[in-house]
Amino acid sequence: MGLAQDRPEPALGEAHIFLVKTAAGQERNVARIIERRVRAKGETYSAAIKAILCSEDVKGYIFVEAASPHYVDELIYGLRHVKTRLPGFVPLSEVEKYLAVKPPGEGIEPGDMVEITGGPFRGMQARVISIDKQKGEATIELVEATFTLPITIFVDYLRKLPPAK
Repeated sequence: MGLAQDRPEPALGEAHIFLVKTAAGQERNVARIIERRVRAKGETYSAAIKAILCSEDVKGYIFVEAASPHYVDELIYGLRHVKTRLPGFVPLSEVEKYLAVKPPGEGIEPGDMVEITGGPFRGMQARVISIDKQKGEATIELVEATFTLPITIFVDYLRKLPPAK
């Protein structure tokens, strides 16, 4: 993956972001278990572990911001679904792109084919006619309907489909 840099371990006291390799699909569960372990270990670990991040964009990895790698190693020791902590640390610039909030409907344009993921038309396919980014709404036409009727729906309920081959 190339996110963890081969850099020396950080000096005690300064927090760095470490990358923990997990089983794909278990990132959120591992992050919750690590959080519970931090709370159970007490004040020392609460001060040493600054943040735990699992992103939907990065499968099989979680980010742990800690004062020292040994805190992370102790927390993940014997944990199910954890494979290892990658050596070195991840620069903050690599993590920032996963922290940016994406506006709903990013990447959906008029003419795109989408699947409806919520509401009364869930599971149906549609073609996007127009998008109102201010309101977060899209006007669509159902592909599977017998007659075309424009419907306005929240962009949050749409998932872009890959182009047909």
